[in-house]
Amino acid sequence: MTRALNTFGLVTIFVGALVLAPPASAAFVSLPANGAQVNDDPPNSIDPNQDAGLVDVAGGTVVAGKVQVPWATFEQRLGSSQQIFVRAFKNGAWVTQGSPASLNIDPTVEAEAPSIDFAGAGRATPWVAWYEPNANFGDPTNIFASRFNAGANRWLPSGQDRAAGALVPSLNIHTDRTAENPSVAGGATVAGNDPVPWIVWEENDGSADDADESRQIFVSKGVKQPGAGTPCTGFRPSAANNVNGFCWQQVGLDRLPSGQSTPPDIAFTGRNDTVVWVVWYEEGPTKLTGLRSNQMVFASKAVAQATADGGFQWVAVGNGTAGQSNVLDVSGATNHFGPCAESQAAEDACSLNKVAARDAENPRVAAGTLTPGQPTVPWVVWEEEFGGGRHVIYVSRLVGGDHFELFNGGLPVSNANNDASRPDITFAGNVPYISWQEQVGTSLLTFVGHFEGGAAAPIFQLDTPDGIAASAFTDVDNAQRAPISSTCTANPTNADGSACQGGAVGTPFFLFTAGAPRAKKLFAEAFAPSDVETLAASGLTSSSAILNGSANPGGASVRVHFDFGATTAYGATTASETLGVAVVPTPFDAQVTGAAGATLHYRAVAASDFTTITGPDATVSIVNEPPVVSVGPIDAVLRLGDLGPDRTLTLALDVDEPATVTIQLLGKNHKVVRETTVSQATAGAFAASLSLKHVHPGKFTLHIVATDADGATSIPVDLPIRIRR
Repeated sequence: MTRALNTFGLVTIFVGALVLAPPASAAFVSLPANGAQVNDDPPNSIDPNQDAGLVDVAGGTVVAGKVQVPWATFEQRLGSSQQIFVRAFKNGAWVTQGSPASLNIDPTVEAEAPSIDFAGAGRATPWVAWYEPNANFGDPTNIFASRFNAGANRWLPSGQDRAAGALVPSLNIHTDRTAENPSVAGGATVAGNDPVPWIVWEENDGSADDADESRQIFVSKGVKQPGAGTPCTGFRPSAANNVNGFCWQQVGLDRLPSGQSTPPDIAFTGRNDTVVWVVWYEEGPTKLTGLRSNQMVFASKAVAQATADGGFQWVAVGNGTAGQSNVLDVSGATNHFGPCAESQAAEDACSLNKVAARDAENPRVAAGTLTPGQPTVPWVVWEEEFGGGRHVIYVSRLVGGDHFELFNGGLPVSNANNDASRPDITFAGNVPYISWQEQVGTSLLTFVGHFEGGAAAPIFQLDTPDGIAASAFTDVDNAQRAPISSTCTANPTNADGSACQGGAVGTPFFLFTAGAPRAKKLFAEAFAPSDVETLAASGLTSSSAILNGSANPGGASVRVHFDFGATTAYGATTASETLGVAVVPTPFDAQVTGAAGATLHYRAVAASDFTTITGPDATVSIVNEPPVVSVGPIDAVLRLGDLGPDRTLTLALDVDEPATVTIQLLGKNHKVVRETTVSQATAGAFAASLSLKHVHPGKFTLHIVATDADGATSIPVDLPIRIRR
């Protein structure tokens, strides 16, 4: 039977304070729970009183198949130098990875702009890319990358030795030209292969003395070697001996874009995540005539081409490229930058800008799909001029495989009344999450939001309505990205988010800086459930009850269950279930069993991958109560002639639970004259028949009683009737 408290039922229940909380927005928990800084490990030269700088974060693990946890890489001041460090959130605390901890090739210089992702078997090897100057190359900064050897707790700088035996594995196309802002992604272009690191960066392209240089985008992939120290024969841009077992191979021709290009990003998407995508933005003046000089966002994918470097060429895809193939660098063509640079209209079609003539910059890309089981596509976020000196954040995704379409109905996700910048995007399962910075009055705030409702009815939910007063800067021109990731990013280890690795529920997390200049501190937060309530039990029998609860998932999926037992020590739990992404209280229930007469304590529990929230204790006493039976209107005087040749009386009955109903016709001295029994497998109304054949006229009592499966008997219904011929 399933009846709520204060209705007729089988069990009397006694419950404590069970008030359902009002609707609420997303909730967050600090990582760690005490709110301590991420950049705090003096024994490893991470002074919490010194500035943290640019930061990146990724969900990952060094043990294949385990739950992914946050891995953060960041800039950290150390005296006159700046180091690159990596810390992972393990067992509720940030733990510095590597000994020595700094990743710098040269610990005396200023290293910048780190990026992190995972590659290798089971995506269990962290890779970090960054840039720094090196005395072997003069003043220009070079791109470097290291992989983590978890067993040895060491970072291994990897790639060709570009300094004639000095073991300096630069990725630069030209080591004597400035390179900056790398982004790394682990992936494989052949389904089932172990992912390898792919790195995209910007590098000066032109004369070595910087007199006529423009900034271009380059991509290289890591190729694992049988052993360390062997030559990278046939690799571009260098055939030198490898350092720590990897060679870098340039992918595509020497340049992607046609204009002055700035910070790129990279991701793997598609079925089995085998398609490489790169996004960046360009700004003028361009060397080509007839093209725009404002900032424009572009995206391109790697397409197999046997004769191109690394076996791929780059094809641009934009808002207006449906049915087109826009190879970016076409040798022998009139315009060596391909169809996108043939005219302003062609350039507009190849861009992702909502309005081609307005400045757009700082794009980021993530792989994801709103529909479980479908191939992932690239999702891109960027900031674009909106008017009045303001910028807003737009979201776009690949549609039909050959063009991008603005998401969210073409509307920005940020407040158009404020100036917004530095967005980032990730997926937790099949839900996209976006972070950005926004100028609100004199404050620069961090905002986070997500889309819920799936592919059928996606709605953007702002998870931080008031923002997070966390920026270490005062305006968006100097803002830092608040990088966001999750324990269930879309990748082949978790069916693109449909089956979170290690049994994780899939919780997003992000990092941000706080504090005035010269005291920039790094913090982390993760989505968390809230408003966990223990509600009245229902569906009660003499041996079981349905426990009810409610929780606000807080903007992300959460796992819920009930603790229960004879005391508040509980000792038993119900099976867990997952509540989908929402920002309002969501009900859940579970059935438990107990001995008749016992009192069970129980409480609702909701958990993310980082925190567990419990509701208040409640009790349910299992005491059997009888069913309730009722009968419809019956004439007080029955004429046998009106009952047909079989003299059958039809009764309209109703029971509030499954029961056996006994109907008796009682004569003088309560003697049973006629009797019938009807078994009802469900609660509700039904008809029953009682034969009055051969019953002589007189005064009688119609006696009706119901008995449930546990033997509880209802209060009898006794109706006096007179039978006539």
